[in-house]
Amino acid sequence: MKIVYVLLARRVPYRDDTVDYEALAVERKAPRWIRQLKKFGHLPQTA
Repeated sequence: MKIVYVLLARRVPYRDDTVDYEALAVERKAPRWIRQLKKFGHLPQTA
């Protein structure tokens, strides 16, 4: 309960040190980035 109180009081999100949040974000967003690059002609179209 103390941790929850401190996080809420400081208004900061909980961040687990064992999780690579950047890798998770890239994994989730990469397909969209690739689609947009292809759409605007920055990558060759593939079948």
